[in-house]
Amino acid sequence: MDEYKMSIANVDNALNRLNQTLAAYKLSASSATKPSSSQSEGNGKTAIAEPSLTGVSVSDSALPTPNGLGSSNLSAELSRLLISLRSTTQYPENNVNNSTRLERLDEAFQYVVDNPYSIPIHVFIAVQFLGLGYPDLAAGSAYKALLLSDALEDDAEEYHDKACESMKIVIQKLPLEERIKIIRQAMDAGVESGGVTAELDPTLDIEITLWLKVHYRLILYRILTRSLLLCSCFRTGYSYAQQSLALYQDDPELLQIRNHICSEVARLDGNSNSQNLPPPSEWPDSGFVRRELYHWNEREPDRIADLERINMLMGDVSDKLEVRAVDLPDLTGDSEETVTQLGVFAKVDIQPGEIILNETSLLTANNKLQDALCDACSGDLPEVGSPEWEKAVVCEECEVVFCSDWCFEHARDSYHPALCDKDVDSIAKDVPPAQAADSLYSLLLLRALAMAETQEWHPLELLDVRYIWGDFSPSIAPDTPTYRDLNSPSSCLVPRTLPFSFEYNVRLPFHMLEKMDVDIFTNPQYDVWVFNTLYAKFRGTASARLSGLGGRAIRGPEVSAVHPMWCLANHSCDPNVSWEWGGAMKFWAKEERVAWMGRDGKKVVKSQAGIQKDEEIMNHYCDVDLPVKERREWARGALGGDCSCARCVFEADAETN
Repeated sequence: MDEYKMSIANVDNALNRLNQTLAAYKLSASSATKPSSSQSEGNGKTAIAEPSLTGVSVSDSALPTPNGLGSSNLSAELSRLLISLRSTTQYPENNVNNSTRLERLDEAFQYVVDNPYSIPIHVFIAVQFLGLGYPDLAAGSAYKALLLSDALEDDAEEYHDKACESMKIVIQKLPLEERIKIIRQAMDAGVESGGVTAELDPTLDIEITLWLKVHYRLILYRILTRSLLLCSCFRTGYSYAQQSLALYQDDPELLQIRNHICSEVARLDGNSNSQNLPPPSEWPDSGFVRRELYHWNEREPDRIADLERINMLMGDVSDKLEVRAVDLPDLTGDSEETVTQLGVFAKVDIQPGEIILNETSLLTANNKLQDALCDACSGDLPEVGSPEWEKAVVCEECEVVFCSDWCFEHARDSYHPALCDKDVDSIAKDVPPAQAADSLYSLLLLRALAMAETQEWHPLELLDVRYIWGDFSPSIAPDTPTYRDLNSPSSCLVPRTLPFSFEYNVRLPFHMLEKMDVDIFTNPQYDVWVFNTLYAKFRGTASARLSGLGGRAIRGPEVSAVHPMWCLANHSCDPNVSWEWGGAMKFWAKEERVAWMGRDGKKVVKSQAGIQKDEEIMNHYCDVDLPVKERREWARGALGGDCSCARCVFEADAETN
């Protein structure tokens, strides 16, 4: 440290050090001190010219241009915003409306394609997400920035060189006065103020180190911890708050955020004193976030316009059913409005007990590590040595077992190459019962990501998920207020119905992709908003069952799948079909309809078995033998609100009258 202080003990030495930096960038030294004529005009003062861009040793796609940082399509405004990110500013800014933030995001999404390893752009995107009221998405972008900042400080990291070059592109566009100032301030303060540690990485350019520690890392920690607070991820938020305060001990914003996290935990614990809290390992770590079609999501199809294509897919699994448009009650709010969705209808008269659909899906998940299930369809494998075992196929490269040639061939075409021998077998497996459902949804996400990689499709355009409705809340106008207070999760002013945790919605999906050798920075189709959209579709439609094989106790749910045609059938607590899933999903007409509970406590069957031509197929998303209150609670997650089928309305009225 003394040697460093001596090396920049005055401004002259600081300038010399800066010139060494410019030389390392292969910039023209003369251009760093020569003012342009335009900079000398107007107020009579001579401004310091920005460094020339001549000879910068970066790829052509990342070369700075007169209008921006590394992208010919970057507007001057976005360039200005990127180089003006400062830890002295409170983010998100209060004077920016949401329409402007959406415009900023649109440009930032384009910029990050050409500059995926730029820490400032990920920080900037996180700021816009938080300002728009998406703390979950802000946490994802801040986490990407954190991963890159860690890589920047470790020259053994895979992305170290690329993150370093991307940082140089931003720094060389900064006003030279500020570049000198930050070095001088670090010298004067002993490189200790503002959270900057006393040890500077000698292998890194001094400017990169200082700009990272003084500004970008501090901003990303503030955004990350505040976002986790707003998502009710208190355990993870507190962990990152402690981690950040070890670097920035006296930062008032980080201290405030940590205090708010503790206050929220105390409130939930019924404790007025935030000093007497349970251990952080016992704190809540999940909440709810907005479940909607994001303004920038251009991948969601017009399902009504695509009915012909959807019915072609339905024809592959049933010759007795077709998909039509239908008006359904909007259960996400208090209004009596209807929304146009899809439903499944009978093309012919169907007799009780008649099988009407047989659908096999490869979008399956199994959270038990040693269960004897087919990797593709999740059907039970035959016993080893039995005659049926001869039909099983074992992958020669990874020893994964499939129940048949059909499953093996379709897995190889659909998803398996992305996972084969990639050490993903233990991800989200053998979890405690309380985490079983979340682990299954995350494994469905893993399968969808593997499908996207293998088939070279955007995840949201896979036929297995494309036409599934995610029970999205109605879209709000861009400038609708979203939070009264960015220190309080309960101050959200818009519906939040999608379960969220940092582990399952951010960290684990990125970890899965890294296991699959996917660069999470250069593949923007794999981002948290995409994960959330897929989760919204899965949570409303995935079927689940218990496995319970091998003589052990059943602890479910343990197996899950998404059947894209089966799940188009709407819900009723008096369904006219039954279904069973065991390798393939099968629908058949119920042989006996459910009895309704009347006012006098007597049950009465109000519907006849069998299905008439043009009658809608009514599925069931919960146990229809439960009382109406419990049925509505169980189905709320899939329906987006309380079930309003004829039986529920009748029985709820009978209970209250």
